[in-house]
Amino acid sequence: MNGLNALNLMINNPVVLVDMDGVLADFDRGVTDRVRTRHPEIPITPKRTNFYISADYPEHTQLIRDISDEEGFFESLPLIEGSIDGWRRIMAYGYTPRICSSPLSSNPYCEDEKLAWLDDNFAPIFGNWVVDQAIITKRKELEEGIALIDDRPEIKNSNNAPWQHIVFNQQYNRHMQGPRLNGWSDPNLKT
Repeated sequence: MNGLNALNLMINNPVVLVDMDGVLADFDRGVTDRVRTRHPEIPITPKRTNFYISADYPEHTQLIRDISDEEGFFESLPLIEGSIDGWRRIMAYGYTPRICSSPLSSNPYCEDEKLAWLDDNFAPIFGNWVVDQAIITKRKELEEGIALIDDRPEIKNSNNAPWQHIVFNQQYNRHMQGPRLNGWSDPNLKT
């Protein structure tokens, strides 16, 4: 997509904000792959029940935190299945997808690595505008859009946000009610 087409897309189409970790980038797999490799004696929880992965491993909380705080962690996360096609579908339906992701405060490399991840995985397909327009913030409720696709069960101050929270289905958020995407191939993505 050339610069002019990207600019037209952003100006003329409603914005759909899209979280990264647990929605586009597989944070859980990034952690569990490292645990399996470095500590094969630690059993991997087959069913996660907490948004924060460290809460599912209470006896290994510090290990999980150390892994997610490592340099290179965010930049090396694998893609969530179908995320490229999901981004493409959002655009095909006449919306402008825009990254809106929270930084992990304890990881000093997080923000730069999230942008590098986008540069490696999305910019070659969709253009640099994906990186240039990305929002890395703890205050998602302040960002403009018609929807926020996010795996976080509850978004702080979302009752004041201009967007509707669309829960991206994960094991740890299945208790949440409301609009939901069951992965990027969900036929309800258009609505």
